[in-house]
Parts: sequence; C-alpha cells; structure tokens
Amino acid sequence: MSRTEQELRELYRGTQGMPGGAAKFAALEEVIRHADALGLVEFAFEVRMSATSVFQHSWAPAKAFLTFSWCLAAYDREPERFGGRYEHTLLWQFKWMVSSVHQYPDIPLRRAADLLDDMERRYRRGGHSLHAVLQHRGLMAESVGDLAGAQDFYERMALTRRDALSDCDGCVPSSQVRTLVALGRDEEAVRIGEPARRSGCTEQPQWINSELLLPYLRTGRGPEAAEAHRVAYRRIRDSAHHIGELASNLLFCVQSGNPGRGLDLIERHLSWLDRARTPLAGMEFAAAAVAVLSAVEATGDGALRLRFPTVEGVRRADTPVSALAAGLREHVLGLADRFDARNGNDHQSTRMREWMTAGPIGEPVALAEGGRDPRARSGERLHRLADRVAALTVAGDPAGAARARAELASNLLADDRFGEAAEAAEEAVRELDRHGRPEEAAGCRWLLVRIHQEGDRRGEAAERLRELLAGTGDGAARAAGLPSRPELEARLGGLIGYGEESAARYLAAARGFTAAGRRTEALGALVQALWRHPYADTVAETGLLGEILAEARAALDTALAAEPPEAGPADATEVVAVLRGYVDQVRAAGRHREAAERLSTARALLESGLAGAEAAGTDPARAEHLAEELGEVLAELAEEHLRLGDPAAAEVTARAALGRAGNPDADEAGRTWDAALLLVRVLRVRGATEEAAALMAAHDLTEEEVLEAEEY
Repeated sequence: MSRTEQELRELYRGTQGMPGGAAKFAALEEVIRHADALGLVEFAFEVRMSATSVFQHSWAPAKAFLTFSWCLAAYDREPERFGGRYEHTLLWQFKWMVSSVHQYPDIPLRRAADLLDDMERRYRRGGHSLHAVLQHRGLMAESVGDLAGAQDFYERMALTRRDALSDCDGCVPSSQVRTLVALGRDEEAVRIGEPARRSGCTEQPQWINSELLLPYLRTGRGPEAAEAHRVAYRRIRDSAHHIGELASNLLFCVQSGNPGRGLDLIERHLSWLDRARTPLAGMEFAAAAVAVLSAVEATGDGALRLRFPTVEGVRRADTPVSALAAGLREHVLGLADRFDARNGNDHQSTRMREWMTAGPIGEPVALAEGGRDPRARSGERLHRLADRVAALTVAGDPAGAARARAELASNLLADDRFGEAAEAAEEAVRELDRHGRPEEAAGCRWLLVRIHQEGDRRGEAAERLRELLAGTGDGAARAAGLPSRPELEARLGGLIGYGEESAARYLAAARGFTAAGRRTEALGALVQALWRHPYADTVAETGLLGEILAEARAALDTALAAEPPEAGPADATEVVAVLRGYVDQVRAAGRHREAAERLSTARALLESGLAGAEAAGTDPARAEHLAEELGEVLAELAEEHLRLGDPAAAEVTARAALGRAGNPDADEAGRTWDAALLLVRVLRVRGATEEAAALMAAHDLTEEEVLEAEEY
C-alpha cells in the first residue's frame, strides 16, 4: 500500500513516543521504505539518522550499520546538502559503529580497522580532537587481546584534549576502567571510576558501576561492590540493550559468593540471549551464566529446576541447572572459537574459560536481595508464593488467594520486578473489593502506589494515590496501617511534581499536619506548596495562591511569636524556607515591600543560627550551609532595596553579601562573582563609578555582563 508524504510524516511523528523494540523498528523501516519510493531523500536521511540512534540504544546495532552506512554515503555524495545540519551527528554516530563492529566474529578485523581509520581521517579533516578515536582504538585492542596496544592508546588518550565529540564524563572513565582492569591496575581503576558513578546519560551510571564491580572485589571493597551492583541492576533490568553490563553483574554474583542471586537473574533474563545486541555481549552473558550455574552445581544442586517467565507469549521449558550449564557452555565455546579464528589468537576462548570457572573473591559480600543459598533465593520464594495463590484458588478460598497474591506482589516489589508486582497487586485489589474487605484492599492499593513509584511510573502512582485518598476513609486507612492522610497528600503532591494540583495537595498536607500538632512537617509542606505553585502577577486572596500565602502567614506568625528571630525558633531552617518561598511569590506579584520585610526576618534568623553554629563549633557543615544561605538572602534583600528606591540600604546589604561570599579562588558556585556584580550595580546607582570600575577589574566583570544584569 502506497502512502502520501503527509501520511509518512504523521507515521514518523507517531514513532517518537514508542518504546524501543520490534514494533518501533518495523514502523521506522516502513517510513524509510515509502520515503525511498517517493524520492523524499532529505526526509529519508532524517528518518535513518533517527533510526540509527533507536537501533543503537535498543538491542539491534546490526540494523544501525545499514542506516548509518546509507547516511554516510549520502553525505559523501552531497556534503553541501547534508553537512551543515548532520555532520556533527554523523561523526558522533561513527563512535557507535566502531564500538560495535568488532563484536561480530564474522566481520573481518581489517574491515573494523578500516572503519576506525576512516573515522580518524574525518575527525582530522574537521579539526577535531582525536580523543574519541584513541578511546575506541584502545577498546578494540583490548577486545582482541592486544593489551600492549590497549595500554598505549589509553596513555595517549589521557594526554589528548577532549572536545565536543568526546564521550561524556561517565563514559570516558568507564572505558578507562575497562582497560585498567584488563591490565590489572585495580586501584587506579577505582580512583578514576568512582567520581563517574554520579554521572548520567543513556549508558550511565549502569556502565561505570558494572565496570567497577571486579576492581572493587579485588581490592577488598565489598560494600562498595554491593552498592554498585544495586545501582547498576536497577538501570539495566528493563532493557536487553544492557546485556553486556548484565554479564558483569552476573559474574559479580559468583565472585561475591551470591550464586542464588545469580540464578534469579538468569531466570529473569535468559530470554535476552535470544536477541543479544552483539555476539560478544551474548557470549559474555552466557559465560557469566555458566559461572553461576557451575557454582550451584558445586553445592550439589545441579538438579534444581529453573522456571522461566513468559516473554512475548513464549515460555521456555523448566530446565535443570546442570542441563542449562552444559548447553550454555557449548554455546560460549563455539562463539569463542569463531572470535579466535577471526582475531588470530586464543584470547577470547581463554578469557571465556576463565569466566566460566570463576569463583568467589575474598569474603562473601552481603546483598540486600540475599542470594547465597540457591534454594532460599528470591526466585524460589516467589515460585512458592505463586503456587500458594493457585492452591488457595483451587480450594475455593478467593479471599485467601487475594491475600497471598498481595504478599506475592510485595515480594516482587522487593525483587524490583515492578511489572509483575503491579499485575499481582491489581488482581489482589479486585478480589479484596469483590469480597468486601476494604481495609485489606486499601493496604493493597497503597502497595500499588509504592510499586508504581519505585518503578519510575510516577503518573500511574499519582493516579492510584488519588483513588486511594478519594475512596478510603480514615478508619479503613488506620486499620490498613497506611501513612496518615497529610503524609499521603504530601506524597501525592510530590508525585504530581509542579503546578496548582501539586500545590493544593501540599496545602492540604500542611493543614492536616497543623491540626495534628506536627508543626515542623506543616512548615515543610508549606514550603513545597509555595515552590510548586506557578508565579502570578496578582494574588486573589480567595484563590489557591491566596490560601497558601494566608496559611504561610499564620504558620510564620505562630513560629515567630513563640520565639523571636533573634533567639531563633527550634525549626528555624523550615521557617526560613517558608519565608523564602513566600518572598518568591509576593515578589512575582510586585509586592516588594512585603518581600523585603520577610527577607529581613530570614536574615535575622540566619544570622542568629550561624552565630550559634560557629560558637558551638560541632557542625562545620551546618555552619557553612547557613553562611551560604545568608549570602543568598542578603543578595535578594539588596535587590529589593534597589527596587524600593533605597540604594543606600542596598549598598550596605550588597557589601554584606559580598563579604559572605568567601574566597573567590575557591568559589566553584560563582557566589563571589554574583555578589560582586550586584555591588557594582548598586555602586553605579549611588554614583560611585570609580569604586565600581575597580571592583569590575578585581572580579573580571565585563561591561556587557553588568548591562545584562541591569536589564534583567
């Protein structure tokens, strides 16, 4: 069936929101096919560029080879047509191609090397750094067993400047750690890799945490390894794209003395092997699985049968540990032989044999998920609970089956199996409602909220929590052991995120906490209500924002009447936060005198708290935080004095802000620069132009920066 250009563009737009997988692949390929037939060259180029990214970040990099090659050839034929918009992206995608091509044993090494050489030529021609080229030369050298070459490229890369085509601050250290571990330089790997654990991109932080597992264990850092496994697995569990990282985590289960945990992961993810993103990644996953299965065999549990979930309508037959190990071992060795034949050495077969015979390193590492005893692992526990649900259903006890199903859902949640947990909890709620058990149904609805929230489905969690609040009385909530209603309102406000409904939920929470005498929590909820309500030019006292401001005034009056600002109320931190949130709203509405008054109160509270913290000397971190916040409040107050036409007061306050900003040489957050800029503006208003110029020179401020700040 032919399609018009408009239909194709609509179909293409529809693919943007689709999850990666076979359906999205098919839709993109259909768009490409019809675009080619209609001669829509530029549109076909655009779709292929997008498809290359989709294939690369799903589990089909082989498909990306085709779309990338077509785009590269089109660019080479007509660089003036495609270069301006797409040249940088093509050079970036080159990295994806060279990272994948050597992971296929049937692709000759010469072709992989030629692709790398082509990448280098193009980077040189564009005047780009060779940082990314050296990085990928090192990764390829390490993969084919050329460790001397890997070390050489690593050292050259470390001396080469980074640029816009270099990988991010997480992916560069990840590749460095991989090379260092292969070279046996574990301490250096940990030193370079640890800062990157806080990074984030499509591949992070799961990649760096997975790479650090082995050096952590080999250097005796068991708790750090356990945390790295927890963080990594939470990011890789839902996408077969991460089968390579999963292999490292499976191997960790053996090396940390947790083969039971490894069995759970094999049961859950063995289907990924059928669509491994590359043969190398699949081989590593299978070898790590053999290591787990062999460890279980060694304990005498080779007859233990693994039970696999249904995936896309297909369920693998239950298989004994020993039989699965034998089949996977044969698969691994066959692939390793093909890689060795291509590489001209025995690097991969030697490496895979080492993986398959891996054992514990050092003392066993305790995991929150458990996993040392194969028969006490979470998977076995879940099977028993599922059997119990079935038995109670057959016995004609639907209410008992629903309770067992709720217990199963709770256990699935503890095992991070969110989709299955939600399905079990939904069914339990329906059955408990059907049999008139409101307290138990309310408890199960709360479990469903937690499942969706922990599974990063905030919208679904919010909807379920709305239903729970609307349909559950206080008596049923207490009987079910739910959090208090104000706590639930606050949770819902956080799930919604921003906007009037979020602010309204936090206001309801604040009122509930106040009624219960929980003043500190009421102040915290008011802060959120103030911050989450959109700014308005005017404030209607009968509207939601007016209600929030009125509630905030009442809470502030109560807190400050009990203990004046000079003494500092016990919950001064929360009071200051309410004051600042209040100021943000009234300032946006043009109520600057009220804003200045509230900021003056915040200043007094912070100065009192800081003096006490410095005198006690027991909590330097708190003193530093109070000093920073005081500097921010002083700067805001100086701005308000300027708006109110009082430059003399603005100057005094701006000087105090600059004095609080600290040493400019250690000023990573730019506070000193901002405070100096503010004082320059005030001095100019006051006519002190010479001092303003001297201050500009001392802090490297330009005339354009000052003018831009004045305009803002």
